[in-house]
Amino acid sequence: MEPDRELILEDARSIREGLLGMARLAQDVAETLDLRIKSEGLNGFAEAVEVREVLERLHAISVEVSEELDAYQQRYAH
Repeated sequence: MEPDRELILEDARSIREGLLGMARLAQDVAETLDLRIKSEGLNGFAEAVEVREVLERLHAISVEVSEELDAYQQRYAH
């Protein structure tokens, strides 16, 4: 049975959106940290906590994307 092209595209788009979300989150954190460095408004503990929280969110998104990719590969493997 041939997989439905629309389902394949929908799955691929979902994976792409997860990856883009990860990239946006990382970019936002880097830009925020850059602004703090430039303004010298750093508080080492606060930045460490924020970066840790972002890393945890990135990890969660990464796991989701990885699971989606695994499912995609299993569904459409030939």
